[in-house]
Amino acid sequence: MSRRAPDLFAAIHLGSEQVSLQIVEYNSISDKKIIEKASRQVTLGEETFKTGKLSFSAVTAICELLKGYRRTLNEYGVRDFRLMATTAVREAQNQQYVIDQIKVKTGFNVEVVDMPQEIYFKYIALYKTIEEHGLANSQDGLLFVDISSGGLGLTLYQGGTIKYQQNIHIGALRIKESFEKHQRESNYFHEALSEYIFSTIEAVETELSHKKIKYLVLSGIETKLLLKMLGREQAQRLEYVSLDDFYKLYQQVKGLKLPQIMATFDLTEARAEMVLPTIVLYKQILSLTTVEYIVIPDDQLIDGFILKHIAEATKSQWMEVIEAQIVGLAREIGTKYQHDYKHAGAVEKFSLLLFDRMAKTHGLGKRERFLLKMACMLHDIGKFVCLRRHYFYSYRLIISSDIFGFSEEERAVIANIAHYHSKGTPSNNDSNYAVLTKNQKVVVAKLAALIRLADAIDRSHKQKVSDCEVAVKGDEVHIIVTTKEDISLEEWTFADKIDFFQDVYGIRPLLIRRAG
Repeated sequence: MSRRAPDLFAAIHLGSEQVSLQIVEYNSISDKKIIEKASRQVTLGEETFKTGKLSFSAVTAICELLKGYRRTLNEYGVRDFRLMATTAVREAQNQQYVIDQIKVKTGFNVEVVDMPQEIYFKYIALYKTIEEHGLANSQDGLLFVDISSGGLGLTLYQGGTIKYQQNIHIGALRIKESFEKHQRESNYFHEALSEYIFSTIEAVETELSHKKIKYLVLSGIETKLLLKMLGREQAQRLEYVSLDDFYKLYQQVKGLKLPQIMATFDLTEARAEMVLPTIVLYKQILSLTTVEYIVIPDDQLIDGFILKHIAEATKSQWMEVIEAQIVGLAREIGTKYQHDYKHAGAVEKFSLLLFDRMAKTHGLGKRERFLLKMACMLHDIGKFVCLRRHYFYSYRLIISSDIFGFSEEERAVIANIAHYHSKGTPSNNDSNYAVLTKNQKVVVAKLAALIRLADAIDRSHKQKVSDCEVAVKGDEVHIIVTTKEDISLEEWTFADKIDFFQDVYGIRPLLIRRAG
């Protein structure tokens, strides 16, 4: 039987320092080939950080570049493509006008990727490379550190799960633009820069200081600058840098002025200005923990974006590995806020059972199921702040957390499900609910109705129910529980939650006790 022709996909990344295009042909995530790559250096990030917006001339130049990329797509016959924009566009005050101009002049729809999603796409590519090189099986921790022009992403992986994830607005270019030119030329700049960076990231030390971390995995455009200063190139997919080599470079650089950096490392003025912010930031991160190796993979955001697209298009089970790591992160967040993990597990179990058995009734898909799962694990974390109106504080903690792998919109859905897990009717009188789209509001209502019943079944937090079955019969859904204990509290609480469920689904839930 002849092998089918591979599919084509293209991704364009409109970044702060470069605009990149990558076209791949693929059959699976393990059977893919890059057939075209292109990139152009830009200064969008510098403009956004200085003025707060992108100029008309800059947008015009970008549109001309994108028109060229459009012609390349046509030459290869690519019909499936996406254009994503990160920090420079994301933080521009005139973002909507920029997006509109690109649409009008080039025909491209721009997807603005928020920071947690940006770090997530990079992590996917980095993890795949680390996995292929056998480092993911180590019980020692790997600290993934991504430094972009405007942000710093820290992700601690250990024992098959993500233990910690934090994103900070302190990228190399942003750091540079935080100081005036005369300040950067001062004899005291290195010390002031070190103190500035440390004061921003010192809270991370509490989370990392007691962790055993073997590998520091660096990513971001400035890794190429680091390798160049070390007299090396990215000759293979993983480059190893010894701590001795790094600290020798640091000692050399910290005493140099800009002209000396330019001459010593053969850099343009623009690149040389990035040296000290980059090298000091790396050094400060190293001071947070004790690592044995610095590892630099040859992976960028666009690689992770493409990998995720291929995995989803081919329904690859590999993404379940990433999802399992995200679940692990959610459990770590729950532990941080001292939630009742046994109760959270019971609510998750009953909620997902209801979701699966009512698939034809709610019409939602796999992604919504994952959102429900996350909400179940985190629905009670607000009790860490205050027992009164804990659901409100659960919302605040979830919406404020950089939960890996979810967009801001999805995080808002998770937070709203948690907010309505026990009481209240979703209403536009609630500003947090009102900002959701019409579709998101429906999803929140459907999933909140499920978690509300599940929470009622374990209202005592004692896991009295040993088994549960769910069956939809006509205009009723029978929830049959097996228990040897008295569940009067659960039955009374369940009865109190029926009306909201019936309003959402148009069917009546019945809690039926079966003696254990």
